[in-house]
Amino acid sequence: MASCRGALTKQLKRILRIFWTTHSLLLAMMLALIAPSQYATAARADNKVTVLPDSSNFVTASLLTMSPTKGIYSTFGHVAFRMECPVHGLDFVFTYESDPGANGLLTFFAGKADSYYVAVSTQQFLKDMKKEGRGIWQYELNLTLHEEQNLWRNLDNDMLQGAHRKFNLQNHCVSTMITLIQQSCIDEYLEFGPQQGEMLLNNGDLLRHYVGKSKWAEFAFISFIGTHYEEYDSQDVRVSPQNIASELARASFVSTIDGSHRPVLTGKTEELLHGYNTDKGWGITPIVLFAILLLLTCLITFGERRWHWKQIARWYDKALLVAQTLASIVLLAILFGSNVFGHCWNWYLIPFNPLPLLIWTCFHKQKNFGRVYIIYTVVLAAFIALTPFISQLDVPHQLLVVTLAVRCLSKYLEYKKNIK
Repeated sequence: MASCRGALTKQLKRILRIFWTTHSLLLAMMLALIAPSQYATAARADNKVTVLPDSSNFVTASLLTMSPTKGIYSTFGHVAFRMECPVHGLDFVFTYESDPGANGLLTFFAGKADSYYVAVSTQQFLKDMKKEGRGIWQYELNLTLHEEQNLWRNLDNDMLQGAHRKFNLQNHCVSTMITLIQQSCIDEYLEFGPQQGEMLLNNGDLLRHYVGKSKWAEFAFISFIGTHYEEYDSQDVRVSPQNIASELARASFVSTIDGSHRPVLTGKTEELLHGYNTDKGWGITPIVLFAILLLLTCLITFGERRWHWKQIARWYDKALLVAQTLASIVLLAILFGSNVFGHCWNWYLIPFNPLPLLIWTCFHKQKNFGRVYIIYTVVLAAFIALTPFISQLDVPHQLLVVTLAVRCLSKYLEYKKNIK
C-alpha cells in the first residue's frame, strides 16, 4: 500500500509539474505568435531585452550537449533543446528522458523504457547538471523566427503527449531532436554532410568509439548487439551527443523552393558549465575480471586433479552452469523481445544458451554422459577460433568461453579416467 501511495504521489507531482510548465509555455507561444515588433517599445520601457528590427532575437532555439557520466544510461552523453524568449523572460530546457522502471537495465536494453520530453527552467537544469559534474555546451540553431516558433510549439505538444515513445535505436535523445527540427522546418529540410571520420565505422565499432573508457558499458552493449554490429543505420540514428555539434556544423538547411543551402548552426557557441566528472572509468575492467576468473578456474582444475578438490570443483561447476544459464536467458530475451538489438542473430548464443542445463538435467545420470563434455569442448574451441573473423567477438567475452571450455575438458578427462 505504501509503495502504491508513493507511486501515486510521484505521478501527481509529475502531472502538476507538466501543468505548470505547460501553462508557461502556452503563454509563451501565444505571445510568440503575435508580431514581435509590438513588444519592442514595452521591452525598452521595462529595461528588458529589446527586439531587433528583424525580430531575430524574439525567440532563440539552441542545442545543448552534455558530457557523459558513468551511468550506463548516460555513457554516450546527452542533448537537449534550450528555448528562450528574452523579451518576456522565458527560458526553458526541453530534455528527452526515459523511465526504465523497476527492471531498469533489462527494460533499457529491451527498448521498453518509457520516454518523453519534459521542460524545466534553464536555471534548474544547469543546477542539476552541475551537481552531476557534467559539462554543457550551447550551439544556437540557425532557424527562422517562424521555424523557432514551430519548434517551441512542437516541443510543447510532444511533452503534453507524455510517454508516447519507447527508448530504442530509433527513439533516443539525438534522433528525436533531429526529427523535431525537421518537422519544424518551413519550405526546407535538414541535410547532413558526407559521412567522415568515425561515422564511416560500422554500428559496433562506432559504439565502441562512443563509449570510450566505459568498458563495462561496452561489454553490456556488445553482449546484445549481435549481427547488428556489422550493419550501418541511418546517419540521424548513428549520431551521438558527442559528435552532434560537429555533424550539424557540416549540415545544411536546403530550400525546397530554389535548392539553396544555409548552415544549420549560427556559429554562436558557449560553454555553460565546465564538467569535472569526465572520467568514465569503472575501476576493474571486464578483461581483468574475467582473466582473474580464468586463473581461478585453472587453479581449481589443477587442485581437483592434483589435490583432489572434488567438492570444490563440483560446486564451482554448478555456479558456472547457473551463471551460463542466466546469461543465456537474458540473451534470448533480448533477441526475441527487444526493440533495441532484437531480431538479429547473436553469436554469443552459441556458448551461452539453455541447452547445457537442459541436457545435464535430463541425462547427467546416464552412463556415457561424460561424452557430452568433449562435444561441448569442441564447440567452444571452434567458437574461440572464430574470434578473428567475427567482429562482435572480443577478448572479455572469449575469456568466459575459455573458462567454460577448461571446465568441460576437465570433466571429460575425469570421465575418461573413471571408465578405464
